[in-house]
This record gives sequence, structure tokens and C-alpha cells, in this order.
Amino acid sequence: MLWRNYFMSRMINLFIFNSQCFVTLLSFLFSLKLVRNKNIPNYMKGFFWYPTVGLIIAIPLFLATNFFHFFHEYTTTINNISLLFHYSFLSIFIIRVVSPNINFTFLIFIFLFFLFLLLYVLVNNSLTKQLNMAFSLCNLGLTIFCIIYYYNIFSNRPSLDLKREPSFWIITGIFFCMSTHIPITTVLDYLHHKIHYTIYAGLINVLIVCYMVMHLFFIKAYLCSVQPQKVY
Repeated sequence: MLWRNYFMSRMINLFIFNSQCFVTLLSFLFSLKLVRNKNIPNYMKGFFWYPTVGLIIAIPLFLATNFFHFFHEYTTTINNISLLFHYSFLSIFIIRVVSPNINFTFLIFIFLFFLFLLLYVLVNNSLTKQLNMAFSLCNLGLTIFCIIYYYNIFSNRPSLDLKREPSFWIITGIFFCMSTHIPITTVLDYLHHKIHYTIYAGLINVLIVCYMVMHLFFIKAYLCSVQPQKVY
């Protein structure tokens, strides 16, 4: 019975992880609409690099998870280091969106503060192990930037239809994913050997689904980018 539950948990986890890889691929393909497109908002130019790098990172993770399990430490190292790109790229994207209305020095201070903390955790721990504390810090920093964005748009009468605004979908996807991750990644190490494997695997699945949802929001943003925006 225990082995059957373990096997089912593994199969569900594998299915969800492979689904995330597929959605990341879709996100990359849709992001190609942004390449050399002069009609998209300026802040969206270059955003295709995020799903591109995400896909490059997902390929070895996909191969290690499905076929070459002995690459686990290698792929874990890649995943940990990728946090630097993940945090930096998305933070700078939000800064570019809000900087006309929010003090730039304040934004840079927040960016550098969490970047320093992230580097400290990465340098002082083994990269071959999942560094959930690094993920928590990264997620917290991005969540704060998202809150700053929401404060900016809702404290002023919006000049754009948010349903058609690419930045709104990008940052809402980031906010949903990062804010959901924070409580889980913060306690994951503590719960590892204190709860049943199926429950622990379920928490991991929630994290994976959140990344999947985030990329679905990104796809919506790509589609909005290539459509005319309504001003009201």
C-alpha cells in the first residue's frame, strides 16, 4: 500500500512537472511574437529572453527527471544559480515599468538588498542541494516589487485598460507565483522529514503548478502586446 501511494505520488509529480515544461515551451514559442516587433510596448522588448533562458534551463531538468536521474546534483546546481537570472530579470522588468512614477533610488536599493541576500545564501551553501531559503528570498523580493507596481497603478487613475495591458498580466503572474511560493518554500526544509511523503510531494506540486500558471499569464501578456491597446 505504501509503495503504491509512493508510486502514484511520483507519477502525479512527473506529470505535473512535464506539464510545466510543456507550458514553458509554449511560453517561449508565443514570446517569439515579440522578437523584432516594433509595435509592442518598449518595456516588453527583450522580454522573450526570460522564457528563452527558462526553456534552456528546463531541458536538462526535463532530461534528468525523466531519463538521467544521476544528473540530479548537476541540475539542482543549475536551478539554484538560475535564481540570479530569475530575480534580476523580473525585478529589472518591474523597475522599468514603475520607475517613471516611483523613486528610482528606492527601487535600486530594494533590488540590491535582496540580490545581496540571495548571493550570500548561494555562496555560503552547497549548490548541489535545493536551497529553499534562496527561493524564499527571491520570491519575497519579487513580491515586494509587485506590490509597488499595484500601489502605483491603483493610487492613480489608470490610463490604460488593464485587461489589455501586458505589464499587468506579467506582474500579476509573478505576484501569484511568488506570493504562493513564499509560505511553502519557507517551511519546506522543516517539513521534509516531519510529514508524509505524499503531502510533501503535494506541496512540491503546488510550487510547480504556480510556475505553470505564471507562464500562462505571460502568454496572455504576449498576446496583449501585439494587439492595439485601448485608452480610456
